[in-house]
Amino acid sequence: MSKATFTILKQCQNCGEMFEAQKRTTRFCSHRCASQNYKLRKRLEAKKKVEANTKKQNPTRYKKKAVSLELIKTKEFITVRELAVLLGCGKDTIYRMVKNNEIKAVNLSKRLTRIRRKDVENLFESENTNTQLQPLKLEDCYTMEQITSKYNTSRNTIYSLASKHNVRKIKNGKFTYYSKVDIDKLYEI
Repeated sequence: MSKATFTILKQCQNCGEMFEAQKRTTRFCSHRCASQNYKLRKRLEAKKKVEANTKKQNPTRYKKKAVSLELIKTKEFITVRELAVLLGCGKDTIYRMVKNNEIKAVNLSKRLTRIRRKDVENLFESENTNTQLQPLKLEDCYTMEQITSKYNTSRNTIYSLASKHNVRKIKNGKFTYYSKVDIDKLYEI
């Protein structure tokens, strides 16, 4: 096809800019836009081939059963997964709460853990969540040296136990003071 003696105002199919074309069949404003569009088309073709091969090799697998909130609310005993959906957290969090005896659960078998709905509701109604802890005072705390001498343990043991059991502490300058009540509860066991 020969070049026209007039110019046509067109829009580039790649970048969307307006340009003057000299042929009716011109689709792109520059060689760069034509190359970018070509690469994009080739990528999409390759993707379609891979998806077609995947569908042929792997027949449709069943998706995990969706958990509806309405169904959960009617049950008296719920699973860990359902409780995780209900509370909006992960299954690991629920298992951790069961392990720490924050939630009562029953293992009917190795993979069959059930939780009573009343226990979950009582979790939010308990007095422990409503009471605010009083701020610590220095008189109500031990220093690290006092704990090591009283309970005959190393500093590393105290650090690990304090972080593991969420012992309340205050920092005053370069010293850290640990709650007497929390430390005494830890070492009562």
